[in-house]
Amino acid sequence: MKRILAISVLLASALFSFISCSETKETDDHANWKDRNASFISSIASQCSDLTPQTAAEGQMFRLLSYKLDNARQWGDGSYVYCKVIRKGTGTVSPNFTDSIRINYRVRLMPTDNYPEGQVVDRSFVTANLNPEMNIPSSFKVSSLIDGAATAIMNMHCGDYWIVYIPYGLGYGTNDRSSIPGYSALIYEINLTEFAVPGQSLSKR
Repeated sequence: MKRILAISVLLASALFSFISCSETKETDDHANWKDRNASFISSIASQCSDLTPQTAAEGQMFRLLSYKLDNARQWGDGSYVYCKVIRKGTGTVSPNFTDSIRINYRVRLMPTDNYPEGQVVDRSFVTANLNPEMNIPSSFKVSSLIDGAATAIMNMHCGDYWIVYIPYGLGYGTNDRSSIPGYSALIYEINLTEFAVPGQSLSKR
């Protein structure tokens, strides 16, 4: 009887361990990463309309061809950045490639099982949501940014807050970079707060 009871306990323990392992098994977020990122960008591209930064209202989406490419030719989804207007600013002029800028920003990878909103890989603000009055923006040269971010910023006005979806070809390309795997589409939140032309300085903070 004791032997039967011991065997039963062992079987129950093994079954519990199996169930526990099954429940805690981690999903490989990066499986088929290249194809999933391409599909993600295609799904975002399908949501865009023929608007421009000037005509898009808050909540609407539009696309911008990479500043390096000829607008007179036809290009695929991977040659554009896809922008959603969260808030429109009061500025009327956009930065140029040679200008200095200040932005609040956060960068995510595409959504996955373990990161439904996308894993954060870089940011200037640590609050859950952007609060320009509480967060300190970072300074950059537009020319130092990846092509996709530079393309978007050169179409923004001060005060604008956009979400920008960037294909890997306009981001960090095919190679891994720190916590960013190769072939990663990037989701940028960008709030442009200030810019200065060459020969002028950004305001002191």
